[in-house]
Amino acid sequence: MPSDVLYEVKGPKTILEMTWEEVAEALKETDIVILPVGSIEQHGRHLPLGSDTLQGTDIVKMVVEKMGKDGVRVVAAPTIQFGISYHHMKFPGSIALSSTTLMALIREICQSLYSHGFRKFVLLLSHGGNLATLNLVANDLSTEMQDARFLVPDWLPVMGAEYPDVLSSERPKDEHHSGEGETARMIASTPKLVQLDKAAPFYPDEKIDPYRKRPYPGSASLARGDIGMKEITPIGHMGNPLLATKETGEKLYEIIVEWLCKVIRTEFVTEE
Repeated sequence: MPSDVLYEVKGPKTILEMTWEEVAEALKETDIVILPVGSIEQHGRHLPLGSDTLQGTDIVKMVVEKMGKDGVRVVAAPTIQFGISYHHMKFPGSIALSSTTLMALIREICQSLYSHGFRKFVLLLSHGGNLATLNLVANDLSTEMQDARFLVPDWLPVMGAEYPDVLSSERPKDEHHSGEGETARMIASTPKLVQLDKAAPFYPDEKIDPYRKRPYPGSASLARGDIGMKEITPIGHMGNPLLATKETGEKLYEIIVEWLCKVIRTEFVTEE
């Protein structure tokens, strides 16, 4: 079988797909690199375990393409496939790293990229459970490499704020892990991996719903190991994936990418 049938480049190349000469040429134009950090964890009966990683790669390629059209060259690093996923470990196939291990992995990848000349790093969130670790390692790296900058843009609340206007669900604020929004994005990017015939609506009991509205303002982080995703949702998702469409997914990607490009331009381009 021809190799181009086995592997087809979709969109702009990441470093995984580039030659060293192509990276060298890119470094003549930019020192901005984006490193997506995803996960391998269950996504219900209808989505693959690599959904976060696949979406991270799709998002970074869209950002590279859009910024390129706007005259700004950026480079995409390969997506880190593993993340902080211990709360999914009761579902077969899920793979979890400790924060210590993930931080070490990110640190050494960034050190390698730094040695080649990259100085502006975007640690791209591609799994919500990675956010705290990304912020922590960004702070550490900024003290180790003081002529470099590290950006951790959290697009999840930006996208979530648009859910009432974009989703079809009558409960848009309750569409979370592998629900309508995430399923729609997977349909838009990798439809052959979506098995909607195995999907069904499921909303967890409010008493154990981690996203339930709290009776106090502000944000508080509660860590507990006795309740994981298996207890919250026995089938692995939260929401109604049956409502998902390609059009909704494309709209959500557009919102995410537009915001990310604005953040990167603001922090790494227009300020100079």
